[in-house]
Amino acid sequence: MKKRALLVATIVTLLFTVYWTAANTSTTKGDHERASLKVLKVFDSHDGDHLFRAYLVKWKDQEVIAEDTLVRTNYHEGDMAPILVMRSRHPDEKVTTGLLRFSVVPF
Repeated sequence: MKKRALLVATIVTLLFTVYWTAANTSTTKGDHERASLKVLKVFDSHDGDHLFRAYLVKWKDQEVIAEDTLVRTNYHEGDMAPILVMRSRHPDEKVTTGLLRFSVVPF
């Protein structure tokens, strides 16, 4: 039952993220992409039964952090991980640069 609830929570989170990104970005092509990126380092922490996991990955010759918000994966250095790269406008309209967000796709 817990696995099912976690799966539902994961799906809802991803749908919300995609919906929010689509609602808050331009409608031009390229608002998001899915990429298979090499894991360079794993960031893993716990506090009792609470977990955190993120990965340092290589994207376009840059090192970036991709967060596994729901801690559903267990990649190791050298693995290729599916990453959702999302682009959005900055919420402050005075700022002319957009924002990038990197999230691990858990399935």
